[in-house]
Amino acid sequence: MIALALAAALVVTLAFRKDSAHAVGREKVVAIFKTGAGANAFWAAVGDGVESGAQDFGFEVSIRAPRDEIYVDEQIGILREAIAQKPAAIVLAAADIHRLVEPVRDAKALGIIVVCVDSFLESEDADAKVGTDNFEAGQKCGAALLRDLRAATRDGKPRVAVMSYVQGSSTAIGRESGLRDALADKADLVGTSYSSSDGLIAYRQAKEILAREPALAGIAALNLPTTLGAARALVESGRQAEVALVAFDNSPEVMRLIERGVIRDAIVQKPFNMGYISMEEVRGLLAGKRPKPYTNTGSVDVDKANMFDPENQKLLFPVAGQ
Repeated sequence: MIALALAAALVVTLAFRKDSAHAVGREKVVAIFKTGAGANAFWAAVGDGVESGAQDFGFEVSIRAPRDEIYVDEQIGILREAIAQKPAAIVLAAADIHRLVEPVRDAKALGIIVVCVDSFLESEDADAKVGTDNFEAGQKCGAALLRDLRAATRDGKPRVAVMSYVQGSSTAIGRESGLRDALADKADLVGTSYSSSDGLIAYRQAKEILAREPALAGIAALNLPTTLGAARALVESGRQAEVALVAFDNSPEVMRLIERGVIRDAIVQKPFNMGYISMEEVRGLLAGKRPKPYTNTGSVDVDKANMFDPENQKLLFPVAGQ
């Protein structure tokens, strides 16, 4: 079923990309992500959006990234190298809310447009921000857990483990804050672990949590690598029926895990839209238009009951071009 949906989505993508228009020149744009797209379905979809936008609007785009999002120094080096090349614009997913502020200010001083995508700065230096409202998405994660945990509340508050990824990332901070807001006084949170966005680390952390917490009722896994690592540990434990795993992000493997009941809900973002709208913002800024300070691209709670609803197909299979 998933394979058929992917095939259909690919057809939609090819049709979408033939419909290019609005070329405004060959301005150079550098997109700098938190990690490469090769092993990460989320960033692959953001890249698809950026490249489609570049094609439609006539930009020459280069996509760059550090080895992984924990390598903040490496991302800073990539950003400084891009600044030295003086492109018309930089689309940046900041791996750290504080440490990327100074180089972004340097870019602005040279007249380079900066649009932040997905992950933001602890400053207002960027010309525009495009991405998920992560506090809201964290609240959706908490609400989904509470629905799945109702049976566990008869004898008191259910115990829930929070599995995050990188400290200092604006997305991680927002998701955990929203989750804690939704679960306040309704669940007993057993602490936050950080996987460094490494599925193997998340797997080991989840194994330890499951061994240490025999009464554990739920796990909130706040990004894709953490989700896949936690799911692997949960399957090996044989406790997927009693421990509700609510996840973030989407991949074919996540969809299979939802079908199997290992993942109860996934809070799915709109990464293609993030990339494409970022390029729309660049186009407007280069044309002298006033930007939207922030565009919330939204998120959707997906479960086994709605994953194959027609309105969710493009969202769940990001090659569809949304």
